[in-house]
Amino acid sequence: MVMIVNTTLSKLPRLLVRVTACQLQLQPAMLYSSTQLMDQNTKKQLDRYARYSPAPISLNRLLDHGKASDSRGSFLFLKKEIPTRLANMIMELKLLPEDLRKQRECEQILNDYITSFRELLVHEKEQGTPKDLDRFTETVNMCRRRHLDIVPKMAQAVFKLKHVNSSEGVTETVQYFLDRLYINRISIHMLISHYNALLGEEKTLTGMVGTIDQQCDILDVCNDAYDAASVMCDQEYFEHPKLIATAMDTSDLNEATQEKVSATYVPSHLHHILFEIFKNSMRATCEFSEKKGVSELPNITVRIFKTKDDITIKISDLGGGINRASSSKIFNYMYSTAPKVALPDGGASYDGLSAETLPMHGLG
Repeated sequence: MVMIVNTTLSKLPRLLVRVTACQLQLQPAMLYSSTQLMDQNTKKQLDRYARYSPAPISLNRLLDHGKASDSRGSFLFLKKEIPTRLANMIMELKLLPEDLRKQRECEQILNDYITSFRELLVHEKEQGTPKDLDRFTETVNMCRRRHLDIVPKMAQAVFKLKHVNSSEGVTETVQYFLDRLYINRISIHMLISHYNALLGEEKTLTGMVGTIDQQCDILDVCNDAYDAASVMCDQEYFEHPKLIATAMDTSDLNEATQEKVSATYVPSHLHHILFEIFKNSMRATCEFSEKKGVSELPNITVRIFKTKDDITIKISDLGGGINRASSSKIFNYMYSTAPKVALPDGGASYDGLSAETLPMHGLG
C-alpha cells in the first residue's frame, strides 16, 4: 500500500471550516433535551453564541499572535471564541439522527459540551486581570481534559448505530457531522494548547511559538511516530516491521544539509497523522505476512521530498493493498478493513488518543 501526504507551504491550513447551513430538518421539540444542565439562562446564552460564526484561524495568525505573547489579548479572544465553537457543536449534536443521538456515549459527549460551555460563561464579563487569567487557564484546561475521550466515545456510538441503521442517508449524515466534530475538536484543543504554551513566555529559544515549530524537522517527527506505533504493534503482534526513512530538500543547494527537511508546522498534528498511518501499515504488513507465511516482515518505506512549493511524504508497505471496490470507502468513519473491537462499555476513560488502553485498530 502507498499513502502520500502532501502539504502546500504557501497555503497554510486553517483550523476551522466556516459553519455551513445544515440540510437536516430540526424538530423544535428536540431543540433542547430535558437534561438538568439546560436551565433557561444556558438556553438563552446558547442561542446567542450559536448565532456567531467561529473566527477562521491560520498558522500565520497564530504565529503573529504568539510572537507578541499577549496573554490578556488571548484571554479576551478565547473567552468568546471557545464558547462560540462549543455552542455551534452543541446545536449540531441536537441535529444528529435520533438513533445516534440516543446512544449513551453521544449523550455523554453532548453533556460534556454543555458543561464546558456553562463553565466558560463565568468568564464572559471578566477583563483579564492576573487573577482572571489564572481562573480562565484552570477552566480551559479542565475543559480540555474533559473532552479527551470524544473520539473513542463517538466511535463506540457509531458502532452501535451500525447495528441499528446503516442506510446510505444516515451514513452520509454521520460522515458530515463527524468531519465537523473532529475539526472543531482539533481547533479548540489547538487554541487551548497554544494559549498554554505562550503563558509567561517573553522569548522563544527553541524556535517554538506556542505549539508551532518554525523549524519542524519532518523526518524526526516521522521517526517518533513510528516508534510510538511500534510499541502498539508489539503489544498486538509481538513484532513490528522495520522502517527505512529518507528525506531530500531539492530546494537546498547545499548537499551537506539537503537531507534535512523542515517546515513551519504543528509537530503534534503531524505526529498524530503519521502515527495513524503507521498503525494501519504495520497491521496490514503483519497480517498479510502471516497469511502468506513470510518469516521476516518486509520493511515500511518513507520518502520525504521538499520542493520550493510543497512537501510530499510517501509511505509504502507490502501489506497486500486495498481492492478497488473498497478504495472509495477508506475515508468513511463507518468503514474499516480491520476486525471490530469491543471497547469497555462502562464509561471508561482512555486519556485521549495516545492512551495505551486504546486498541491498535478497529475504531473505523
